[in-house]
Amino acid sequence: MATKKPAKPDKYAQDAEAWKRFAGIAYTASTNLFESRNLLLIFPAATLGHHALEMYLKAALICEGLTVFDPKKIKSLDPSVTLQAEDCAWGHDLVALARQLAQKRPDFDLTEPMTMLLPWHCEGVPTVEKGFELFNPFFSELRYPQELTMGGVGEDDKLPLDELVARLQPFLEKIS
Repeated sequence: MATKKPAKPDKYAQDAEAWKRFAGIAYTASTNLFESRNLLLIFPAATLGHHALEMYLKAALICEGLTVFDPKKIKSLDPSVTLQAEDCAWGHDLVALARQLAQKRPDFDLTEPMTMLLPWHCEGVPTVEKGFELFNPFFSELRYPQELTMGGVGEDDKLPLDELVARLQPFLEKIS
């Protein structure tokens, strides 16, 4: 029986430029689909919007010294790799990733009001954190055929997407 080779982080695990570039592609695709006026393309637009936000957040977290790696796999890492769970950016939960960034960068204020988060997008005061909350279920509920438990999705979801992407840009500026 072959022994399992120790794991190492992927070559892109600390490549903020690659994450930002791929996020830009997903964001452009999402924007084009939202603007297509084709209702059949709204679900793919929303899932691509989630994907873009996730990759922008991970690019910003890499800039803050984190590594895109599953912290549950740290024990299987090659002994030459020194990585702690708190040094990992992982998962698809936009709120959790945004909170990680806010911990590293207090100037990324999740309580700041959003101007393009409309009343039907959330209850109470529309904040940056609620903007990420809006996009969270787009990953888990819209990718596959299933009964939806979330509210509606529409062309207007492009507005908070644009605002969230703009709010992330200052944390991505050091990436060429």
